[in-house]
Amino acid sequence: MNINVSNFRQEVSKVRLSKSAFDELLNAKNTFEPDIDDSRFDAKPAYIEPRHSPFLSEELRNIRNMIDHESHVLILDGFKVDNLASFKSLVWTFGSLLGAPMVQNHLGHKVIEVYDRGGKSIEDGARYHQTRQGAYVHNDGVSDPLPIDYLILACGQKALLGGESILIDASAVYAELMAFPDILEELKCDFFFENRGMAEEEQLFKAPILSFSSEGIPLIRYFRVYIESAHFKAGVPLTRSQSQALDFLDTVLDQSTVQHRVLLEPGQVLISADNKFLHTRTHFIDVNAPRAEIDDAETLSDLNRYMLRMWLRKQ
Repeated sequence: MNINVSNFRQEVSKVRLSKSAFDELLNAKNTFEPDIDDSRFDAKPAYIEPRHSPFLSEELRNIRNMIDHESHVLILDGFKVDNLASFKSLVWTFGSLLGAPMVQNHLGHKVIEVYDRGGKSIEDGARYHQTRQGAYVHNDGVSDPLPIDYLILACGQKALLGGESILIDASAVYAELMAFPDILEELKCDFFFENRGMAEEEQLFKAPILSFSSEGIPLIRYFRVYIESAHFKAGVPLTRSQSQALDFLDTVLDQSTVQHRVLLEPGQVLISADNKFLHTRTHFIDVNAPRAEIDDAETLSDLNRYMLRMWLRKQ
């Protein structure tokens, strides 16, 4: 398999919808905003008729093509708004036009708010998006047996300090591990995973960490803390060979040669092919004390680090 190592350190492409496409997006947002009685803003996905929204339809196709066949990751500029309710509505509209939104927790939510709640840690059972912890390299689809096609992370507010996104291409990881064929073979075998937060009753399932698409592109599923937790719950401790393989993988993931760092600014939207890219963030410090809940009427500039996350499948 030929892997082009020279491309791994390229800048993440930044794009912006044209004014015509953005106007069509705003029109769709206004059309599909939920009634005041709706309990969730992500209850009804947006829809556009391509012939009535030609600019947005074409630019959505271009974005999908970039993620599917070119860079596998990009940053979309131009989503900066003042208040939280408008930000949620705008991101939801865009995401539900790009792909089919997936449920992300046992409550049926299709958009997840990513901010520090000030509660328990990941090791104690919290999900990553509820903490300010960093350094846990993962992809979001680790909790779902079916892969995510598109991951969206939209920045409403950045932290006082830290909170950089670290992006790691699975192809870069595979290229580094080719020097260790025994490790590669171990990572292609099944490990236990858990559907943490996805259902009232947690379930375990098996899947390989490394696999390949029909085109031969390396795919990855990884979150070491979740894997270790799943093996503990299954009563099947990691073997010495499995632990060694995870140690090798972690060491590769820690190398600057496979990492690209980006600090998302308010109004920027990161879009990636989740099973082709791992990511994490650096630990961060906020301006204010953490809160368990944030009201939609609040101004984004007054918030701590705040992101919205969506998982999408191709329609």
